Amino acid sequence: MKILYFDCFSGISGDMTLAALLDLCPENFDFLVSDLKTLGLEGWEIIVGRREKNGINANHVKVALPPNDRGDHAHHHHPNRNYANIAHMIDHSEMSAGAKLLSKNIFKRIATAEAKVHGVGFREVHFHEVGAADSIIDIAGASVLLDLLVTQHGIERICSSPISDGYGFAYCQHGKIPVPAPATVEIFKEAGAKTRQIEVESELATPTGAAIIAEIAQSYGLMPEMKALKSGYGAGTKDLAVPNVLRVILGDSEGGGAGGATENITVIETNIDDCSPEILAYTMEKLFCAGASDVFFTPVYMKKNRPATQLTALCQSGLAEKLANVIFSETTTIGLRMREEKRICLARGIAMVQTDFGGLRVKKVEFEGEEKWIPEYEDAKRLARESGVPLHKIYESVKK
Repeated sequence: MKILYFDCFSGISGDMTLAALLDLCPENFDFLVSDLKTLGLEGWEIIVGRREKNGINANHVKVALPPNDRGDHAHHHHPNRNYANIAHMIDHSEMSAGAKLLSKNIFKRIATAEAKVHGVGFREVHFHEVGAADSIIDIAGASVLLDLLVTQHGIERICSSPISDGYGFAYCQHGKIPVPAPATVEIFKEAGAKTRQIEVESELATPTGAAIIAEIAQSYGLMPEMKALKSGYGAGTKDLAVPNVLRVILGDSEGGGAGGATENITVIETNIDDCSPEILAYTMEKLFCAGASDVFFTPVYMKKNRPATQLTALCQSGLAEKLANVIFSETTTIGLRMREEKRICLARGIAMVQTDFGGLRVKKVEFEGEEKWIPEYEDAKRLARESGVPLHKIYESVKK
């Protein structure tokens, strides 16, 4: 099983996450920029460089912006965006469905925490620093890269160390606030994340970083037993007593190979005959957000010949209880079936290919030395719409 481990020994922020994920797979940079350009933000540029932090050479990312859309405290005239504004921006982009959902969920965590801290309704929250274009790019960019990495490397589990934060005070749009920041504490509380304070007088975990790790981490603790395959380091902006970097490690808990890898998986099933399709669709989204490897529906007939839907969710055994709670809370079912099964997964990855109609992402699947290319549907649909040709022509343009 492929695992992505976030080592947050010096906290986590949006730019550190973006930098670390790019350091892990720098070849994804062009794809990242191409997706982010569809957000409709103007005048930004991602500048990538290297920084040395306590002897560690780390990747550093800076989002350069026009002065009127920056999130620093010297400029307060950037657009005052709320969750609805940002969700609309994301929904109308050409990011993948997974990256869109992840981005919106991260922003939703921040908005929920801010609403609780300020004692206002969710819809009344207006983002300040987090609503600036650089923070939007940090969050949307991290979501694009995470979604891409999961597909490229078959990652099935994301976990994190306990997240370190410092102490003292920090400055924000509202003035001087304690460290950890109230919104950060609220985000971690709602996610059940494990955190710790270390003896560094500085904010290490920002609300943006907190919301990213709270949304993606399926567990918190020491790094699981695995064979490290790749690592990436993302530098923060501060020079501290500890190296101000975020480390991400891609590993394999079973060794794997170029052929099919066998693993255990938990299957959760239930038959439902009294729940609306809208609620079932929403439940599927929630299950994927909770870490499900796959979720699908099957039409069935129950007693008295009543048409019904069989909901099936696949997950790692450690997530079974979490997914069961989602199903019980979101649907009308009163019972679940669970069983352990084995499955075989072929090696797969994502590549960009050039067709007569433009660039197209394909899923590369390998078996017994042979490689098959499967077009990504959303990309193929976009090319068909832009070029005015039938969708099957796009599929036929992929040679392998």
